[in-house]
This record gives sequence, C-alpha cells and structure tokens, in this order.
Amino acid sequence: MRTDGNAVATTDSGPLGLLGLLVVLVVADIVVPWSNLTGFYGLVPLLASATGAPVVTVIVGLVAVAASVVSGAWEDFGSGQYVAACVLVAIQAGVAGYVAVTRLRREKELGRALAVADVAQRALLPAVPRAVDGIAFAARYLSAAAETLVGGDLYEVVTTPTGTRMIIGDVKGKGLPAVRLTTVVLGAFREAAVIYPEIERVAEACARAVSREAGPEDFVTALIVDVHPDGMLRMISAGHPPPVLLSGDSASPIQIIDPSPPLGIAEQFTATTGRWDPGDRLLLFTDGLIEARNSERAFFRLDDHLAALTAVTLDAALDGLVSHVHGHVGGNLHDDLALLIAERLPALTARPVERVGTPHDRTAGLV
Repeated sequence: MRTDGNAVATTDSGPLGLLGLLVVLVVADIVVPWSNLTGFYGLVPLLASATGAPVVTVIVGLVAVAASVVSGAWEDFGSGQYVAACVLVAIQAGVAGYVAVTRLRREKELGRALAVADVAQRALLPAVPRAVDGIAFAARYLSAAAETLVGGDLYEVVTTPTGTRMIIGDVKGKGLPAVRLTTVVLGAFREAAVIYPEIERVAEACARAVSREAGPEDFVTALIVDVHPDGMLRMISAGHPPPVLLSGDSASPIQIIDPSPPLGIAEQFTATTGRWDPGDRLLLFTDGLIEARNSERAFFRLDDHLAALTAVTLDAALDGLVSHVHGHVGGNLHDDLALLIAERLPALTARPVERVGTPHDRTAGLV
C-alpha cells in the first residue's frame, strides 16, 4: 500500500516499462530470424500482476495476446508451434489477471486488519498527558516488529489525588503472549495507582496480576515512580534499569537503594526516596536502549547523549535520542524500546491535562 509521492510515481510508470519490455521482445523476435520468443510475451502480464492494478494487468495481458497473434506475420502462421505459443500467452494473461485480482483483495483485507490492530494497539498504549500537576511528559515507543506498534514494552502515567504515578516496564518475550501480559500489567497498574496510597502496594498489585497470568518462565521488569506535589520521588525498581535524573548540566542515574526482582518473581517491594527540582527532567527507558547493538556488537552508549536531552524540548529530546539509536543499529532494532521523559515545571507554568498522540516507529539502561 503506497502512500508517498515517490511510490505513486513508480506505480504510474510501471505499465509503460512493462510495455517497453514487450516491445523489446517483439523487436528481438523480428530481428533475430532463428528465434521464436512469442511464448515469452506472456511473462509481461505476469510481471504486471505482481504490483499493478487488475485493470492495468488486464490491459497489458490483452496487448501481449494481440502481439502474439500478430507475430504470425513473421512466424509460421497457422503452424502448431505458433498456435501453441498464442494459447500459452493467452493462458498466462488470464492467470496474471486472476493473480492481480486476488492480490488486491488480500491487500484490502490486510489493510482492514492492520487498521483494527492499530486501533487496538493504541488503546493498549494510549498517549501520555502533555502536562499535568506541574509535570510535562513525552513518550516514544519503537517496536522491533515492523508490522506492530506495540510489543512487550509498556509505559503509563496516572494522576491520583495525592500526586502522579508513572510506570515503565518490559515483558519477557515477544509476540502476542508478550502483548497479553502487557495488558495485564497496565490494567493492574491503572487500577491500583488510584486505589492504594502506598507505592509498595501498587507494585504488589501488579506483581499479583503477573503471577496469576504469567507462565512458569514469564516475568516483567518494571520501574514505578510516585511523584508528590512537593517534588519528592518514591521509586520501586523490579529488575528494571534506574531512571536518569537530568538536572542542569548534569545527568546521572538515580541509585535504587533496594531493587527487587521482576514482577512475577518478587512479592514484596521497598521504595527508594529522592526528589527533583523545577526544571529537572527524569528519563525512564527499557533495556532496548542500552542493549541496542551495532554491526560490531557494541552497545549503545547512553552517557554520550544525555547532555543533549536538557537543551531542547521534551519531544525534540526524545526524537534526537531515537535518531541516535537508529543510527547506531543501522535502522534495525532487535528489541522493543520505550522511552518516557518527564520535566517538573515551575508552579506558575503548570498546565492542565492534555493528552496528545504519541509518535510510534515502523521498524533503555546505562553502559
């Protein structure tokens, strides 16, 4: 399904190129006396059926059949070989038309299926609020599978009467089982975040949900952050990379005092306390960032790109980081990647909730 201008131009010029190929075959058939290329005319509509519209394929097929009939002017008209060649071209043209119609029908079915999947995936991983409770947000999700928007990574922001809570996580595995477990974790977090005042109980609720649904070898790493209005942070790491605090010209991971095993393995959790000041930023990520490898198997060095995350807007910061990751891996991610960045705003610039679309790409820790 082509949508860009260059692709459309290529599609429009396709029939002319195919007819040019047919002309070349006919001319070669005429010029070279001992050759008999009539039977090969049917290859042209078969080529057209691979990418062309059914109407275009039929037209090219009719032209090929007509050329085969006309070839009797220089071939042995009425001979068995001539008749067989014409019949062969006609059959090839008919098959090409059938292939083009079938391909178009399946492309439409695939398009409808992808549209439904797109809606479902965006419902699973909705946009984060642009700003709420004095905190601005931006997020990015890059799926390792080109045909999907959402895989085994997750993030969410939930506002509560006592503050704002964030989660970012990574489900072990890929494919539909990972997506199913992602929905379990997000559902448990969204419910528990507004029910329990203690972040430890939120983590326990998520862990119980994973334990109920996960297989024997399944688990979920997660980082849960509780942001209080006064700037205090309470964080629980369940086997997940710590967040990075970007403050002025400095950037460093926040040390988690008592990290826990992943959800589905741990049952009790201990929170680490910290704080951030207005203007500070907090970067949360999945291990798809620091475990991204280039062709030489070298890991992506997040430290080399942290300084640039404070000099631009949140969206520009994540766009730049994503661009660096793509450049490092050569454009082909081997693992899903989720990024969530938050900035504490001065009290006078705090804005109400406004959810915005989160960019996705088709085809995070420290080193």
